[in-house]
Order: sequence, then C-alpha cells, then structure tokens
Amino acid sequence: MITLPSAFLPNTHYLRLIAQGAVAGIYVGEQYNKQSFRNRTELFTAHGRECFTIPVQKIGYPSPPTREVLISEHGEWRRKLWQLLRSSYQSSPYWVHYADRLEHLLHCPEPRIITYNHEWLALLCSIWGFDTPPITDLELTFCPELIEPTHLETLPSLPRYWQVFEKRHGYQPYLSSLDLLLNLGPEGRLYLLDLP
Repeated sequence: MITLPSAFLPNTHYLRLIAQGAVAGIYVGEQYNKQSFRNRTELFTAHGRECFTIPVQKIGYPSPPTREVLISEHGEWRRKLWQLLRSSYQSSPYWVHYADRLEHLLHCPEPRIITYNHEWLALLCSIWGFDTPPITDLELTFCPELIEPTHLETLPSLPRYWQVFEKRHGYQPYLSSLDLLLNLGPEGRLYLLDLP
C-alpha cells in the first residue's frame, strides 16, 4: 500500500490507483511542491489540453508542509474555473447530471488546499463507489512521482474513451478525472477498474 500527495481534480492514473485498492492515504506531511498537481489540474478545452491552477497564498522558503498551504482568493479563479468547465464540458454526456454538484463544490469556502482537494476527491470516489483514502500524516510508502508528468509519459497508452474535443485535437490521455466523469459518468468506474 502507498500514500499519494494531495492533487486537485487528480488525473485518471491517480484514480486508477485508488480504484485498484493500492492507496492507503493522502499524505499531507510532505513539503509543498510549487508548480505541481497539488493545486493544478489538466482539462480538455476547445484549445486542447489546458492547465488550470488554483492560486495559493504566498509561501516562504523552505516551503511549509502541504497541510498548511492556504488558497488565495485573488484573480476570481473560482469564476474563471466555472467558465472554463462550462465552456469545455457543457456538451459532454454527463454535464447535466453533475453540473450543480460541481458548481456547489467549486464554491466550498475551505481555506486549505489539502481539504479542498480532498472534497473533490471524495465526490469522485463517492460517484464511482470507491473508498476515499483518508488524509494522513503517516508517510508509509510515499510515491509522489506516480502522478508527475514525467512518470505518466512512461506508462502504457490508456484505452480511449469519448472526449468532447477529440475530433479537433485527438485523444488526450491522463487528463483530470473530471474529464472521465463528465464523458463516461458512472461507467468511469469500470474504465478505472479495467486499466492494467
């Protein structure tokens, strides 16, 4: 069993590890890693693959543990993210089923990035019927590299699933698991369980 770092709307590989029972918890004692998936996700937009980053309050050096990092409210990021989600996924098959829940969670007033991320993870896990890994200070076998882009490039290709902008930009693997949810809905569970 491993622990993973916190991630905002984590990619499909992250959820695959949870689905297959490999994750014992989400480790929050690590030193916060800037420019990482801790506060960033990749979505499929009309312009192709696009990163969205939640701003965090300025942190000093050395970086604090992830559990201490606070979300910043500057830049109207919640409104921008909602517009991005709506413009990118409103024509997806399951947008109408989940849009209200997503909008409600988007405006969750939780100030800590770790708890905000965990709320999103809990939503995804509950929809797909997976146990949400608990937040933990126990490092166990901590594997942050498993969700980094350099590691994802070494993984075998994933089976394709329908994506809104696939005809325009080609199939995009390892996007945010939100892409999987909005395109496959409850069937995303079977997709994740069947991955090698």
